[in-house]
Amino acid sequence: MNPVISYYDKNAEEFCRATKDADMSFCRDRFLHLLEQRNYIKKSKSDKSKIHILDAGCGSGRDAKAFLDAGYQVTALDGSRKMCEEAKKLIKQEVYCIKFEELQFQEEFNGIWACASLLHISFAEISGVLKRLWNALRENGVLYASFKYGEGIRTDKDRLFFNYEETALNNLMINNGYLIEDIFLTQDVRKSREGEQWINVLAQK
Repeated sequence: MNPVISYYDKNAEEFCRATKDADMSFCRDRFLHLLEQRNYIKKSKSDKSKIHILDAGCGSGRDAKAFLDAGYQVTALDGSRKMCEEAKKLIKQEVYCIKFEELQFQEEFNGIWACASLLHISFAEISGVLKRLWNALRENGVLYASFKYGEGIRTDKDRLFFNYEETALNNLMINNGYLIEDIFLTQDVRKSREGEQWINVLAQK
């Protein structure tokens, strides 16, 4: 089994407890603002229900729940079966156990939210995953993704993290067909992790 998925299967409950209340509203709001602009919708829930978001690597289901509560249509997936079970409890709908390299969606989503989920994909495999996500987006679709900020690879609790800085992330997105809206840095919002930086990208198909 993939060691990263094995880690999340073994630690799903603990991981969800530690992350489900993390305040990602700043990044979600930027993503949703761009998504609404690109799809020419107003703020009403009836308009929002026409917008379909894929939460790719949903973890605890925290952000999928926020999108659902705001009135958007959401499909949530994660590569860890145990994580899917935990997220399903929170969002009260099916969560699909699908690995990134298995994605087969074709132009189904207005937006893709990949918060702290692509960071385990190796440098050799990330382009293939980004192309699958690109295929899953509709025209003018918006992608949000975040990675730990830095260079190279780091290991933490049996997990590999593949880090990016501005130039590397910019080149990665452009080389895979995305139009970059913004690349920006944020601090980790979890308690005791404030010193860690994240790099975020908003991009369009």
